[in-house]
Amino acid sequence: MKSTQELYQERLTRIMAAVNLGKPDRVPVVPLGDAFCAKHQGVKLSTFCTTPALSTEVMLKSFTSLGPIDGIQHTGFFVHNLSAIWLSKVKIYEDSLWQVQEEELMKPEDYDTIINKGFNAFLQDFYLNRLDDLGAKLGPFYASVPPSFEAAKAMGVVPFSPMLFTIPYEMFCGGRSMTRFMGDMRKTPEKVKDAMDAAMPDILGGIAGAIGAFKPIGVWVGGWRSASEFISPALWQKFVFPYIKQVVEAVVAAGAVPVLHLDSNWDRDVECFRDLPKAKCVFSPDGMTDIYRVKKLLGDHMCIMGDVHASMLSLGSPDEVYNYSTKLIKDLGPSGFILAQGCDIPPNAKPKNVAAMISAATGC
Repeated sequence: MKSTQELYQERLTRIMAAVNLGKPDRVPVVPLGDAFCAKHQGVKLSTFCTTPALSTEVMLKSFTSLGPIDGIQHTGFFVHNLSAIWLSKVKIYEDSLWQVQEEELMKPEDYDTIINKGFNAFLQDFYLNRLDDLGAKLGPFYASVPPSFEAAKAMGVVPFSPMLFTIPYEMFCGGRSMTRFMGDMRKTPEKVKDAMDAAMPDILGGIAGAIGAFKPIGVWVGGWRSASEFISPALWQKFVFPYIKQVVEAVVAAGAVPVLHLDSNWDRDVECFRDLPKAKCVFSPDGMTDIYRVKKLLGDHMCIMGDVHASMLSLGSPDEVYNYSTKLIKDLGPSGFILAQGCDIPPNAKPKNVAAMISAATGC
């Protein structure tokens, strides 16, 4: 019987072979679930989402009870991190899913503050006065990160992409609200771009510092509202992709794997991702982007991860999930592919369906 250390090394080797476009002994399976795990383990969502150490325990217990996973994308969940990436408040409910609040907290004059004083100076004031002292709230999460890595490793599970970074577009869009920000890009495009450019040194410095301090294997580079379906090609090339490229290159330079967690539909611009470093990244769509087209356009350039749909995990049968997962493995593997859900396993997913997804990769 293999020790947990031997299992961990075997699984890490398997995952990194996929990332590097090699051929692992089998396709690895690396799921992500937060609210699902809480529901599965009978833990109140309000407690789960505000207690980082508990979230780690719950997520690891949930997934390892459903099958021999190779890794886990996040090793914990903390709801206030959503405020940090979207500059928005989050409503917490007793035992239903938390909600990001769409509200104009960031004002047009804040672009000038970012340009003139820098992004970190802006964030310090914004966190304190408009996000209810968010900086103080984040402390428990940062303290929980190293122990969460060790907890996963102690179970032979690879903590694959436990940190999250994004681009100015996503942060400004969240802080301004989507409607206001879309208007800003039309009415004052150069002001918006100047603020984005002014923000990047602090964002890139934060990436280098965080990866240097915590040494994760990979990190999410998230895109949601910056998806191709929401913005014209000209605006996407101006406000989105150059910043994705800078963030990805910074992550690679710092020694981690950029996991491009891309929600919504990115079909139009998939080929642009060939400009990112070869055999260093993971393209992870949520089910809206055509994963087969991604394979055709990027399969020789970067690893692909996904994409068992949320609807199938919630409403389908174990056989349907198993058959779809097996088809993905056959069609997109064996090289350069990691099996996972699209985006996040939904709270109402059936545990038997999640187990079927894992079984399709592991044979167990």
